[in-house]
Parts: sequence; structure tokens; C-alpha cells
Amino acid sequence: MAIKHQRIIEDESTRKIGFLSRLVNFLEDVYEDAECADLYYTITSIEEESVIVEGVDCNYPLSESIDVFMDKYDLYAEEGIGRKHYTELYDEVVRVYKSTLHYTMKNYAARSLQKHVEYYLGILFSGKAFLVEGEGDKVIIPGGLNQCFAAHTHPSNLPIPSQADVRSITNLFLDRGIGHVIETVGPSLAIYRRAPLSIEDLEVLKTLDRYRSIDELFRALGSLKSITLTYF
Repeated sequence: MAIKHQRIIEDESTRKIGFLSRLVNFLEDVYEDAECADLYYTITSIEEESVIVEGVDCNYPLSESIDVFMDKYDLYAEEGIGRKHYTELYDEVVRVYKSTLHYTMKNYAARSLQKHVEYYLGILFSGKAFLVEGEGDKVIIPGGLNQCFAAHTHPSNLPIPSQADVRSITNLFLDRGIGHVIETVGPSLAIYRRAPLSIEDLEVLKTLDRYRSIDELFRALGSLKSITLTYF
């Protein structure tokens, strides 16, 4: 039996995606807990994973919410002047992936087409990542790993998600992950959050693997207010 390709990755890009993803969920929780009308942030240090948070018209003390959630997300935050709207972070996570690991996965997409196997990259909230080779059109993903972002290759020219892909992507969103990219030798498809998931969107997500055609699936995904699809 041939040995499957496996890699553990931890570099500047995986650490940055992990931090930004934790920061997204931290700000979502602070926003909800303090009942703010709006929220802004300024990252003071990527290396030290520190941030300044500014709340607008909060019903409860922002500093208390910051203190409650800071340790949970393993970052440092304090109240101050924020220069960016917190929803800009979702796109920033995808931009970091697109400018770094996207090129790695494009190379694996070429291998995928040649060998007719899929490769899966899972980035953890901790900033570490794993890359595993599958068999044919499936990849066995290690269990118990809290992923914030993922990507996998398709041995084709079109990034059309399978039902197994839909289940994997749905589980990532339910675990408060940010997004998933399907990589091919042609275009790439990013499916990612751009806002906190609403109860309505969660209910739709739980039914996505029931759709029998790609048109129905994309219509359902397009109806979600907190999730967007982008090709690059």
C-alpha cells in the first residue's frame, strides 16, 4: 500500500489565519454580550495577537465583555479607538489565504488532476494546520480538530461541491469556522462567512446536503445572508 502524503504546517500564514478567525468570534461574542449597535477594531500586533476594540452605543460595559471573552480566545484586547469595522475581518481571512496558501493548494490541485486524488488542508484556530492526501474523490479528515478555515482540491476543472463537501463545509460553519475553498486547476471557489450566522441561516445550512442538483444548492447558498460565494 502506498504511503499517503501528510504534512503538519505552522507558518506566518496559518498563524495569522488562526488569530484572525479567533478574533472574528471574539468580536462577535463581545458585540452580542455588550449589546452594541456597532463595533470597530484596530489590530495593534499580529505577533502578540493584541487588538483595540471600540463599541458604539453599547447597553452594557464593553470592558466587562472584553474581559469575559479575552481568555477564551487566547488574545489580548483593550477598549480604545477602532479604525476598522469588525465585519471587514471575514474578507481579510480569505485575503490572507488567497495571497499565501492558495498557491500551495493550486500546486496540489495539479497533482489532484494527475493522480485523481483529493488533498485537504485544515487550518486550526490555534494557528497550526494539516495537509492530507485522500483516495479518489474522498479524504478522511482527522477527528476532534477545531478548524477555522479549510481548503481541498478537486481532480477536475470546475469547483463544484459534492454532497460530502457540503456536509464538511456545513460542519465547519456550525463550529464557527470562517470558510472553505475548493481548489481546481481552473477557478477556485471560496464559501465563507461575512457576518455572524443567524438562526434562519443555521436552519438552512442543516438542510443543504438534501439538495439533489447543483442549481438547487447554489440557490440555497445564495439565500444565506451571512455567507457569500466568491470565485478567484
